[in-house]
Amino acid sequence: MDLKDELERLREHALTLDKAVKDLDYEIERAVHSVASGSTDTGRAISILRDRQNDQAGLMYDLGKTEAQIEDIENRIREQDERAQEIAAVERWEAAVPVAREDYLDWLRPVLDAPEPPEHDRDDRDRHHEGEERMLQDMHREDLEPEDYLDWWKSR
Repeated sequence: MDLKDELERLREHALTLDKAVKDLDYEIERAVHSVASGSTDTGRAISILRDRQNDQAGLMYDLGKTEAQIEDIENRIREQDERAQEIAAVERWEAAVPVAREDYLDWLRPVLDAPEPPEHDRDDRDRHHEGEERMLQDMHREDLEPEDYLDWWKSR
């Protein structure tokens, strides 16, 4: 299916949903007037109002989704129309500007060609990580009370 056919189908569906929402709005208004005039049972009217309002909310949600789809398809159609103009502009620019034969990234070539640095050994690790390992060891000393630690006096 063509995008324009899909767009037309969605627009018709949106019009149908909009008409259904307006019909439900009319029914709600009619039920409110009948309650105000006292010609109908209030409980029944409230039930009808609740049902119609729920139906209307569902239709309005569907209408919003349909309008979002319409907007998306309109954007895609516009992009397709603009694509031909963009391609023509690029072709004119490519014809007018010669292809560069000079490497503008020659300053980056020595860094790219340099050998990889050696891997760091475990001895070169950050001392912060060693402190974390020691802290974990201290945390897992379950058999001793804090007063029984041999290193409690060093920290003071």
